[in-house]
Amino acid sequence: MRKYLPFLLIVFLSSSCATVFTGTADDVYFTSEPAGAMVYLEGHPLGRTPLITRVPRARYVTFELEGYYPMSQLMSSRVNGVTFINLLWWPGFIVDAATGAIVKLEYDRYFTELEPFPLPEDDEGDE
Repeated sequence: MRKYLPFLLIVFLSSSCATVFTGTADDVYFTSEPAGAMVYLEGHPLGRTPLITRVPRARYVTFELEGYYPMSQLMSSRVNGVTFINLLWWPGFIVDAATGAIVKLEYDRYFTELEPFPLPEDDEGDE
């Protein structure tokens, strides 16, 4: 049994590797044209562009600015490679899945160009 102890110790310490090594949030840079748009992460306000902030891994981000149409973007994600270490220890895989560390954001920058509302037409010439 003693000869397996180092191996078991490594496996135990590697449990939920993605959660331990990469965490459950990413630093993301948000910009917009024009600047000053309010950034919402799944409906929760983050701040105004340009903005660098740490965000939990989510699905979509929305940019809003008075006088402009709101724009939403899907935040693409990919499998976090560190998760595959958990094939040796399946409870760690479950922890990574539960915490969201099983995926990682694909991009660390999100930009949107906001479209202005149409200007009201002048009705003076119709009379």
